[in-house]
Formats: sequence, structure tokens, C-alpha cells
Amino acid sequence: MTEILDALWIEKYRPRKLEELALPERYTKDFERIIAKCALPNLLFSGPPGGGKTTLARVMCSKHGVLFNKQDNMLMANGSSKKARSINFVDQVIEPFLKIPPAQDRYKVVFMDEADQLTDESFKAFRGIMEKYHDGYGRFIFTCNYISKIPDPVQSRFTPYVFQQIPKEFVIDYGKSILDSENISYVEKDIAFIVNNLYPDVRKVINTLQKCSWEGKLDVDEEAVVTNEKRLLSSMVEIISLLSKDEDNKIGGVVNYIVDLLSKQDVEYRNVYTELFFMKKIPSPAKIIVNKYSNTHQNCLVPHMHFMGMVFEIIKALQEYKKMMVK
Repeated sequence: MTEILDALWIEKYRPRKLEELALPERYTKDFERIIAKCALPNLLFSGPPGGGKTTLARVMCSKHGVLFNKQDNMLMANGSSKKARSINFVDQVIEPFLKIPPAQDRYKVVFMDEADQLTDESFKAFRGIMEKYHDGYGRFIFTCNYISKIPDPVQSRFTPYVFQQIPKEFVIDYGKSILDSENISYVEKDIAFIVNNLYPDVRKVINTLQKCSWEGKLDVDEEAVVTNEKRLLSSMVEIISLLSKDEDNKIGGVVNYIVDLLSKQDVEYRNVYTELFFMKKIPSPAKIIVNKYSNTHQNCLVPHMHFMGMVFEIIKALQEYKKMMVK
């Protein structure tokens, strides 16, 4: 199994120690103290994708963190899965896990990735289980993109940390170090092209670097690197740019391109909503609309029509906002 994982660069070069992560100095000192004292609080990591939240949670739940027996003492789940979002998950999975005291370690840790995808019923169940095991060995680590989706009574039971995206320059240097370790020759502009199109998804960056590395050389197929999600994001930025330059007459062409793209290709809509919300080029009135459609995406019947509804609403809202600012 180890040989198989080592063949995958994303696993082979995954940061496994605290000092290998790109964290603010204050955060590094906090987690060094937690590890040194083996005094783990409930942790809530929030912020945009690509900030290292999940990687840090994995480190804290390893022998380089506070768990030596990770196999028996950590339960990991993803809040976006139907199983984890079910109210029965707490009673049927988490409760039995926590009932058995930890072996070799001080704690048993429930790690819920993408916790902002949990339902209201799930959060109520979590409040009960957290209260029950708070004074003992039970600990919880939640990661999320939108902390506003975590109810206040749940947030109050955690020590919160807000993450920013890992600097793009760090990701480029990280990619170079992997290629150097694998003795792969490369042109720096090719690495920059991959990072610029896949950032902030570091996993996709590393997987693409490996996929494009053949016979000791990085050979980039630019058309294959650009994802449908990135094309959608670029189109949304273009629409906003056209509106700001009073070139509304050109928006129709971009909208038609989006419609054509959505009708032919599969798209990870949740990733697009999340990246749109955190993009600096997206004005606040548009972000309010993005947030609304992101929240209702899970229950929509036709995802591409739902997305187009957001596009048209953003265009209308920004046109009205522009008129209001002129007055």
C-alpha cells in the first residue's frame, strides 16, 4: 500500500509535519503549544479553499500531532456526503466511536471536513454529542469555507482559526521542489500556467504536474489544463469587467458562451460558487447573490439553470447598482 501511495505525488509529498505548512507565525506557535502539551481543544478552521485547513487537521490527528494511534482514535467524515449529513450519523457512527475510550492516546477525534454542508438537524445532534464528551476524551475538528453556516451555539464550542489562501508563489515553489525531487526538467512558465489555472486547488496542481511529466520532462497540454470551472470563473469576471466599462452590449456573447459550456460539460458547481464568493474581483452586491445561490444549490432540480439564474440576477443587480451610484 505504501508503494502505491508513494507513486501518487499528492500523497508522497503531502505535508506531514507542522513546520512543513504555510501558516501564519501566530498559528504555528499556537499549534506547537497544543502538540507539546497534548492539550487539544475543539478546533474550527474556516476560510476559502486552498488555505491548508484539511492538511493541518490531518497533521494534528497524526503522530506528528496528538494521535499516535490514528487508525483507532480518529473518525473522519465529509459534511457534503449524504451519510454524514444524515441525523442518524451522530447516533449510529459518532456515538459508538466515542463510547469506546481511546487506545494509547489521550483523545479520540471526530474530524468533519466541509462541516458547513451539514443540515440544521445534524448540527443539533452534534451539539448534544459535543456536550456529552466535552469533559472527557472526545474532541472535534471542523473545517468549513463559510463560517456563517455554522450555527452560533456550535461555534461557541470551538476554538476558531480563520485561514487565507496559501500564496500562489508558495504553490509555485512547492511544485518546483517536487519536480526537482523527481528529476523532472521544466520551464518555469509551464509551472506558472498550471498554477494560475488551477489555483487555489493545490491537489489539482500536483496531480496535473504528475500527469504532464513524461520521460523526465514536464510537457504541458494547455487546453487540457484549463478546467470548465476556471472557464466559468473567467467568464463571470469578464461580465463584471464589461459592466464596469459600460460595454453591456457585449455581455450577450459571454452569456451565450456560458450557456454553451454548461450544456456540454460537467461542472463542479460548488467549487465555482465558493471561488466566486472569495474572488477579490467580485463586487459585494454580486457576492450577496452568489451566497444565496450557493446556499440553495444543494436542493435545486436543474443545476445549470440554477447557475444561469444567478448569472442573470448578478447582471441585473450590478446594472441597477451602477445607475444608483451615478445618481
